[in-house]
Amino acid sequence: MVSQPRFQNRLRKLIALSWADRWLLAQVFVMLGLARLTLRVVPFRRLAQHLGTLHNETSTESPPDHLAQARRIALSIARVSPHTPWESNCFPQALTAKFWLRRRGIPTTLYLGVALNKTGADGSTRTDMEAHAWLRCGPFLVTGGRGHERFTVTAIFGE
Repeated sequence: MVSQPRFQNRLRKLIALSWADRWLLAQVFVMLGLARLTLRVVPFRRLAQHLGTLHNETSTESPPDHLAQARRIALSIARVSPHTPWESNCFPQALTAKFWLRRRGIPTTLYLGVALNKTGADGSTRTDMEAHAWLRCGPFLVTGGRGHERFTVTAIFGE
């Protein structure tokens, strides 16, 4: 449970935001929920048709106004995702950012990757596979940037 002073501090920060920023946070909250629901009910092969062109990377150059929009959505997703009542991990975050930026005509590249992790503190060796998704707009990693280097890219969707 969130302590009273901590809650009041968060509420003050929310009230201090502009109406446009509050509206964006509300949009991100809804879009994260829709992305999570989509991932639960739509088969990946069908979803992939809407992610962009497979094996197509967008340019690493991007106009300043596109980067400003990408940073704005990245910050909003980072603010909202820890507070959703559902799991808003890397894939729903990447989908939310991708579709929000797509609506504004901003090109992005979605990366999907896997990593093999060897575990076994008790002396046994076990290999677990971990998946990750991240989104790039120009040179900026919008979502999933932390630790993406350790993943082997298995699919790229750009548009």
